Amino acid sequence: MVTEDIEQAVFDLVESYNGRSLFTLRRFQLRHDTDLNKDFRMDPLDAYDLMEKFAEKFDIEPSDINFTYYFPDYGDAPKPLTIQLLIDSAKAGKWLGEK
Repeated sequence: MVTEDIEQAVFDLVESYNGRSLFTLRRFQLRHDTDLNKDFRMDPLDAYDLMEKFAEKFDIEPSDINFTYYFPDYGDAPKPLTIQLLIDSAKAGKWLGEK
């Protein structure tokens, strides 16, 4: 896949989880630095589903992704899971974040 195609494919995948706000009816503006947890406020179940699809689509080993690092179960502060990290990992063909 060409670099621009990979980037667009990652944005398209995340966009498929980008629902409209109940109050403004607008979608969240996705950027490279968008943090799926902090900025996008993604539900952990949706995030898990997204990461499964991401791993399958870009041939990333799912066991290399430490999901609880980005979406911890209890009180711990989540680490940033940005769209740029997804793009970089897709281009590299392996997970570049925390394992």
